[in-house]
Amino acid sequence: MGLFRKNHKGRSSEQGYTAVEFLIAAVVFGILVVGLVDAYRSLVRSYMVARQLNEIYTVLSACPEIDRALEFTSLTSTSNCAPNNTFQAENSPTGTISYTPALTVTDTADLDSSDPLSNYPDSKAIDVTVGLPESPSAQPMELRLLITRNGIGQL
Repeated sequence: MGLFRKNHKGRSSEQGYTAVEFLIAAVVFGILVVGLVDAYRSLVRSYMVARQLNEIYTVLSACPEIDRALEFTSLTSTSNCAPNNTFQAENSPTGTISYTPALTVTDTADLDSSDPLSNYPDSKAIDVTVGLPESPSAQPMELRLLITRNGIGQL
């Protein structure tokens, strides 16, 4: 036979795609690629935020344990959550990310009477705040604790 086939009227026709079909296919392919790239970027951003939140949770969880080991009378706003506030950076074998939690320790006797923790005498209210290092304007995570001479409670 040959490269051409005879159509029903006896004329030869070439098999293939027209320019319009190719243009439509290229546009559809472009839209699919843009959608996949956008989905991938969104997934990477979500992963990074989830990882940072997990690290912050680790810092917040470690703070009470470290502060719990301190003597009740020496617990102040200058206590810190080190050494559990530095983590390996995701794409760097030598880089680290450090979170700096802020502790505010208030004797419950000094709290406003509308504060529910003011009803616990001889105790301290601890507010721990940790923000994202890359996004200082983002809403920080907070943890509120009540520490008595006999132990710790998380609120």
